Amino acid sequence: MKRRPQAYSFRMISTVWTAMLGLTILWLTVLTNTAEAAPGHEGEEALFTQLKSGKRIAIEKNYTPAEKPTVYLTFDDGPSKLTPKVLDILQEEDIRATFFVLGEQVQERPKIAKRIVEDGHALGNHTYNHVYRELYSDFRAFWEQVQKTENILLETSGVRPRFIRAPGGTYGNFDAFYFYYLGQAGYEVYDWSIDSEDARRPGMTADQIFRTVEKGPFGNEVIVLMHDGSGHEETVKALPRIIRLFKEKGYTFASLAPEVKPVQFSGGNLKWSRTETRESFDSLLAAAHEHRGLWAPEDIPSKDNAPKALPGSPAAIAYTEAGQRGGPDRLNVHLGERTLALTKEQFRFRDGSYRVPLRSLITAMGGTVEWNAERRTAVVRYGAITAEYDLARQQLRVRRPAAEWDAEAKTRIQPFPEMELANGTLYVPLRQTLELLGDRMLSSDVPHERGAAEVQAAVYGGYRIGWMHS
Repeated sequence: MKRRPQAYSFRMISTVWTAMLGLTILWLTVLTNTAEAAPGHEGEEALFTQLKSGKRIAIEKNYTPAEKPTVYLTFDDGPSKLTPKVLDILQEEDIRATFFVLGEQVQERPKIAKRIVEDGHALGNHTYNHVYRELYSDFRAFWEQVQKTENILLETSGVRPRFIRAPGGTYGNFDAFYFYYLGQAGYEVYDWSIDSEDARRPGMTADQIFRTVEKGPFGNEVIVLMHDGSGHEETVKALPRIIRLFKEKGYTFASLAPEVKPVQFSGGNLKWSRTETRESFDSLLAAAHEHRGLWAPEDIPSKDNAPKALPGSPAAIAYTEAGQRGGPDRLNVHLGERTLALTKEQFRFRDGSYRVPLRSLITAMGGTVEWNAERRTAVVRYGAITAEYDLARQQLRVRRPAAEWDAEAKTRIQPFPEMELANGTLYVPLRQTLELLGDRMLSSDVPHERGAAEVQAAVYGGYRIGWMHS
């Protein structure tokens, strides 16, 4: 039987339409997948356009506000022949500060840069030569100077600083691109809240510098700008009075740390003519992302991984006001069946608390301490707990056995703790160290006059789990 032409025609049309529909669906699928596979190009184009318009793009981070009024003394343009005098004053007053150094000055005086770190202060990157016309004509020049100084500091002091201060400050010098590149690279950029004006006006006397700082403003957290570069003898003279001013106002002194929220100036009118192309943007952004990998993820504050301060410490290297100059002649720390006996020269007593040599304490507790000179890290092993005092990264990492109810409690990253490296000995706070390692201080007898102080502690050998939520 022959098929009817109408039926054959209908079937052909149906087949063609089905094929066309299938091809259309396939084409749409490919198009959709292609668009989803390369969203970065469109996203970066929009990002570039936004930055070029002058709008800054914030990077979400969590910062930890200081629990007590805290002042961060910062010194720029060193190290110079004046820096040791500044360090002597800070040592005498028992406080810590931050030094934003120049690479070329570190090359001239590497031993001073090393002493800054050994004295427990923080280092910041202030570029290599401080020449504005080079630094602000193109970000590539700024980036190269930062990298050069960073490598010099890593070689001379073992520290790769994450803190940057722009010469002259960011106002009128930084645009949205500068902030964004450095943020993507993992840096923190710090301006200041009080300018001592020791570099703004020539011929400033120590009294004028002090009077300028005295005007404030005084908030819960204050960053003070001073200079320890050549020609700033008057700043050195003013420093003891400035320290006394903040002590009288009840401030705690600390070095800058990653959890300290930066002070950053608003953009202002840009003083420099710069041209940013899409090609240079792609290149610099790639360099920033590559550099970010030099730090471990936990080193960079983020929404889910912000460092927390040590118990009782509002910031990374927080030292309270200058403590008592007297104190006991001897310290006996009773650790179960063992006793750590220290003479007056072997421990530090400040503000009613003790700092003791880390190795002596851990050994008396039954643990071990290993010093890794290349990494500048003291590794403590105490039962199931490992603690790494990392002087290069300026942090303390404590690894503990995880509790059944909190698998995330296995590792805790602390900002640089209250410690002091002096003459090859690392001093740590007694109570905080015991608590971090799972032990407890039961009692502490502080004599009013000369004599022996007795401290009783409960030790668990590094295997106590329930303490992790305390």
